[in-house]
Amino acid sequence: MNQLSSKLIIASAASLMALAAQAQSVQPGPYIGGSVGTTKFHGDNVSGFDTDTTDTGGKIYGGYQFTPNFSLEGGWIGLGKYSSSASELKLNNGIFLDAVGTFPVARDFSLLGRVGVYNGKADRTINGVNDSERGTDIKYGAGVQYDLSKNTAIRGEWERYRVKALDIKDNTDMFSVGVNYRF
Repeated sequence: MNQLSSKLIIASAASLMALAAQAQSVQPGPYIGGSVGTTKFHGDNVSGFDTDTTDTGGKIYGGYQFTPNFSLEGGWIGLGKYSSSASELKLNNGIFLDAVGTFPVARDFSLLGRVGVYNGKADRTINGVNDSERGTDIKYGAGVQYDLSKNTAIRGEWERYRVKALDIKDNTDMFSVGVNYRF
């Protein structure tokens, strides 16, 4: 019985290692991508804006996959424009840099987690008076990725951007779908 248990344990361990090797098929190297989706501004601390206002957003990014589980990603993002009767807030384009963790769960399917920094510009108009400022703060998110081929993958992500400019200390969420290409 002892010998059978040892063989069963060795066979099980070998099978698990083979599955893990298949799940981690991504090789180190550069990649690029883009995504589009909806943004939702949570304007609790901004007078004249509804609490939850939505618009369209998108991003273009590039990164380097250092290991099957870790990459650095940076790019440009647009978070949208939000209006009310007497006010307008535009979260203009910004740049970001993220550390991205990739956690393979099946052969071509992975979970993503990210944390990083965002620098963006906010333009505000209240009763005809314009104001503009840049700000930097943290961002984070999570998502899923499915590898269509060795070089191409699709992503679905949720990201939260902390808006810190013009005395605004509120969050904007972006839900997006995109494609990335590995070289």
